[in-house]
Amino acid sequence: MKRDPHSGPVPPAAWAADAAARARGRVAVFNAQRPDGLDGGWTMDERIWELMRQHVLSTVDELADDDGTVALKVVVDLAQERYATHELFPKGRVRNYCTYTKVDLEARCEVERVPGRSPQRIMRWRPDPTEGADGPPRS
Repeated sequence: MKRDPHSGPVPPAAWAADAAARARGRVAVFNAQRPDGLDGGWTMDERIWELMRQHVLSTVDELADDDGTVALKVVVDLAQERYATHELFPKGRVRNYCTYTKVDLEARCEVERVPGRSPQRIMRWRPDPTEGADGPPRS
């Protein structure tokens, strides 16, 4: 199976922008589909990003099917359910933060989309994209 085009890596300049943002308690939001690797140059509160990062990764680890994938809808719905009343989300708007963080984690090579699947499914990053959701390559 090929790697989805939404996967990273991003250019070194994006990592430099992230380092500068983190010095201010923010995280530069990455998007591997952008030439500069940044999603419009906007940043997210580092506490929100870390909470959503941990949520995405732990949900994939805990709820993935036997093929290692989980539906993005499950990840996002669970984030909304878990964190709608969390102090970091005073207006209860969790869904977008979860989705933005998922796009960012694709660019950081921590998770990846399963190519050609609808509805969208995600899994942990595979060092070897020939293995994963479809199992090892068949001869």
